[in-house]
Amino acid sequence: MKQPPGFVDSTLPSHVCKLHKSLYVLKQALGAWYTHMSDFLLSIGFLASKVDTSLFILSNGTNIFYFLVCVNNILLTGSNSAMLHRLIQLLSFEFKLRDLGAVHYFLGIEVQSTSMGLMLHQHKYILDILTRASMTSCKPVDTLVSPLKITILPDTSFSDPTRFRQIVGVLQYLTFTHLDICFVVNRVCQFMHAPIDSHWATIKHILRYLKGTTSYGFHITRGLSFALHGFTNVDWAGSIDDRKSTGGYLVFFSQTQISWKFGKQRMVACSSTEAEYTALADDTAKVIWLQYFLTDLQVPSISAPTIWYDNLGATYLSANPIFHACTKHVEVDYHFFCD
Repeated sequence: MKQPPGFVDSTLPSHVCKLHKSLYVLKQALGAWYTHMSDFLLSIGFLASKVDTSLFILSNGTNIFYFLVCVNNILLTGSNSAMLHRLIQLLSFEFKLRDLGAVHYFLGIEVQSTSMGLMLHQHKYILDILTRASMTSCKPVDTLVSPLKITILPDTSFSDPTRFRQIVGVLQYLTFTHLDICFVVNRVCQFMHAPIDSHWATIKHILRYLKGTTSYGFHITRGLSFALHGFTNVDWAGSIDDRKSTGGYLVFFSQTQISWKFGKQRMVACSSTEAEYTALADDTAKVIWLQYFLTDLQVPSISAPTIWYDNLGATYLSANPIFHACTKHVEVDYHFFCD
């Protein structure tokens, strides 16, 4: 710390200013805000989640309330409307806030109530991306480009790599509600260091696809059970550039998909069994985390999570005592199925 140039006190050059209040632009402001918020929530009866530091839970007999904070964006819900209104009043006494009513827009994700539940989509976000890329009047296409065509080929370097990285960056956030573009977006992300003209043509194809699917999203529906189901699969040595395997998983809570991941594995697998086993371990780690998360939410766990995969070798490896030692605190069932 030192005195700012032009405002140095010649009589006390080694002194600095004492900070009384953190402002939004200071690096320590976010930490100070979170500390103040969490201390207040804990003082009125909330408990912090053990697996997600942004979530706080208040359980009061038969009533339960969830408080989710992301910097200065807050979601608050609960099972009792009168107590929920009382909590909002308590928060308004301590903080300056605005009650926007039922959630309809949060962190760029639009929330629409339907007869089946909630519909999450990013219609406005897609339009902003198209405007940013100057493609608002482009012709839509019905299908995405094959990820196998996105490779390192001899081609002219793209003239504006910064623009390429900016568009790819905003597309990554779109995968929260557009599950169908996860794979191809992950593929173009692998060439951000040195994009070529064919990579930019792929980006334009993705944007044209989004032009025709602006209303796409996914439903959060009320299910009949509290069961977790995970599905995992791998394309062994699918990348023709470095022969790494590309795989992923999809986790359902009842009938609703709540977690997914598609990406290239970090190492080169010597066999399909090794690639499938690596993906199975990733899916298991995510399912275990989700089960701990549901425990924090006080959601009853009636049965053990189920993970489905289609490799017989990974079936034998998953029965290894070493593998089960890693999941000894949470029971997980593994099931083999044929394509």
